[in-house]
Amino acid sequence: MDYRDYKASRNLAWEILLREDVRKLPVRPSALCRSMGISLAYGNQEQGSDGYSAVISGAMYIVIKRDKPASRIRFTIAHEIGHILLGHLGTCHLVNREPSGTDTPVEHEANVFASRLLAPACVLWGCGAQSAEEIAELCGISQQSARIRAERMAVLRKRNQFLVSPLERELYEKFLPFIREHRIR
Repeated sequence: MDYRDYKASRNLAWEILLREDVRKLPVRPSALCRSMGISLAYGNQEQGSDGYSAVISGAMYIVIKRDKPASRIRFTIAHEIGHILLGHLGTCHLVNREPSGTDTPVEHEANVFASRLLAPACVLWGCGAQSAEEIAELCGISQQSARIRAERMAVLRKRNQFLVSPLERELYEKFLPFIREHRIR
């Protein structure tokens, strides 16, 4: 994924958090769906897929497997919201499962969107969350997702890449009461 696509996915996640007036973690993707007019349903997916999004009778749906842990379901919903908002529906075959090195660019974009929606870097930084365990607990995401996020946070800390964009600063300000209440260090 090139930086332009990465930045578009990341910024879209921040824009949704701001537009939907999200001010605390964990983010509730099911509430975002209700607010955005996206229906949630449970169903049987093809082998290897945790969920998918589709237009059914003119309405937008996210269909998810019920037999997954809550943290995985939350990530799946956020991932599918990303596919919808990034305009991926109907452009390719989408498979939602744990992230891997073989993901297509659109899967990677949806994963970036989901992780930035559920675990925004500026909020994690403000709270002092560094370890995968701290991130998983604060954000309600799986250990695997939290580990990937912790690795990215380490890169951002090394580069001192927090509060660089006006959009990120606006998001940080919105979360500031939560950050003050949940500082880890």
